[in-house]
Amino acid sequence: MTQLIDFGKSIPSSFSQSASLPVNSLPNSTILGQFGLAVGANGSVLLQATIGLQSSGPNSSDIIFTISRNAVQIFTIRSSGLAVNDFEAVHFSFADSGIPAGYYGYALTASSIGTVNPPVIIGPLLFSGLSIL
Repeated sequence: MTQLIDFGKSIPSSFSQSASLPVNSLPNSTILGQFGLAVGANGSVLLQATIGLQSSGPNSSDIIFTISRNAVQIFTIRSSGLAVNDFEAVHFSFADSGIPAGYYGYALTASSIGTVNPPVIIGPLLFSGLSIL
């Protein structure tokens, strides 16, 4: 039977059109959310993110979303560019397993590939984690 150990979340914006964050170009990144979680021995962390994007012009740059644990990258995903003034909600999940018991800091960041017309994060912006045994 699964046992819930801890829950963490970062929800600065839960509605569309409720945020306006520009996305920095690589090698810099924009921090979208952070939280800490207690993890039990032989536990796992289920992470989820939903990010609303809007293009800022023609030929929008792609975006790399990265999840880090204690400042070490553990997951990346790439979102393709959007058409002019297009909206998109990017949703992804990741299971972090095989980590020792302890307390860990998780962060979600975004980086634009290229400097031409990077998309803007407009909301929703949700990042959460569930620590289970």
